[in-house]
Order: sequence, then structure tokens, then C-alpha cells
Amino acid sequence: MSDSPPIPPAQSVSTYVEEGARIAAILLVWGIISLFFAFGLTEIGVFGRVFRVLGGVFALAGLLNAVAYVLFRTVDYWHARA
Repeated sequence: MSDSPPIPPAQSVSTYVEEGARIAAILLVWGIISLFFAFGLTEIGVFGRVFRVLGGVFALAGLLNAVAYVLFRTVDYWHARA
């Protein structure tokens, strides 16, 4: 006998595909920004090394952004359960 609320019903496959597409879009946008800084702007004289480092920073920011989105959706799911 448990007092925990019942598990909500599974969502449709299209809902999961939409969530995956959102995560992919986050990674794609940050990846393009990262590549632009890491390889597109490195040809500009003295600041080439700085732009390459910024490219890595943007790649890490994009990855952390995607992880934060997944964590937000997880918390949202469990909050809806309560």
C-alpha cells in the first residue's frame, strides 16, 4: 500500500520525437556558432587563438544547454506526476 500518485500514461511517439528535435536544434545552433568561432574566425590575425577558445566555450555552453533542457523536462514530468 503506497500513497504515491499513479504514473501518468505514456505520451504519443510524436511528442517524444518533438522533444528530440528540440534537443537536436539546441545542439545544432550552438554547434554552428561554435564552428563559426573555432574555424571561421581563426583566420583573423592576432585573435585567431582567442576565437578558437571561444569556439570551445560555445560548444560546451551548447552541451550544457541541452543537458539543462533535459533536466528541466525531467523535473517538469515528475512535477506533473505529483
